[in-house]
Amino acid sequence: MTGAKSADESRSHEAGARRSRATDARHALARARRELRSVRRTPALHALIAGVAAAFTAFAWTAGASDGYVPTVVALSTPAEVLVPVLGFALGYRVLLDDRRGGELAVLDTLPPSDASVVAGTALGRGVALAVGVAVALAPSLLLAWLAGGSGSALYAAQRGADSPLLFARFVALTTLFGLSVLSVALATSAVADRPRSAVALVAVVWVPVAVAADLGSLAALSGAVFGPDAVVALQAVSPASAYRGLVLETVLGAATGPSVRAGAPALDAASLLAWTVGGLALATGRLRE
Repeated sequence: MTGAKSADESRSHEAGARRSRATDARHALARARRELRSVRRTPALHALIAGVAAAFTAFAWTAGASDGYVPTVVALSTPAEVLVPVLGFALGYRVLLDDRRGGELAVLDTLPPSDASVVAGTALGRGVALAVGVAVALAPSLLLAWLAGGSGSALYAAQRGADSPLLFARFVALTTLFGLSVLSVALATSAVADRPRSAVALVAVVWVPVAVAADLGSLAALSGAVFGPDAVVALQAVSPASAYRGLVLETVLGAATGPSVRAGAPALDAASLLAWTVGGLALATGRLRE
């Protein structure tokens, strides 16, 4: 009897766990749809995406669009390190904070969905909005490169066959991945902060020093011969911005120009962006109700 009772309890527990996971999944999808509607109804975010698109187009026009797709990527990669974090933080830095201040998270305490489903749904909805925003912002630059592309500069003349819209598409994908890591940090900031000003301050305290320190540390280590090139490449991967830069240089520019000076370790850089993304979401989940 005892064995049969234990088996029944085990089956009941498994059935309850499945129902809980199904509830969390439905709630995450519902919340993602809500976040997409919220972004769609926020004119300030539309204006920000339009401004980022205008800035990208201006950089492309003045610095390389007439030479082809890869020179356009070269012209846009550095501005992207600044503009994409602005977009990512704008999409995420106060969304969970507003829910907590508005009492929505307190209401959810009495309902089945877990904290993980709240964060996952928010990240999914805002992540889709970010991906669309990045694609929309970069689309005019792609069109400009296609319309204005001439015979190409001397630098890329020998590699003209490698200059392809597919490389620009790869750049868009990497930029989106970079943006998702920024968005995750923004959601963590939103979960930790108690007011919008605190969220902005946390961004300044966490993101800016990490981005700057990785670059300055790499330069200092290289110039002072403290570490070898491999160690410097690993140090660069610490910062999401420098990891993104390494990925663009190695997988987009490197694919077009062939082997050159090693600018990064693609696997390590990708792992860094993934770690920032997962770590940010984990922190947001752990601190959501605190």
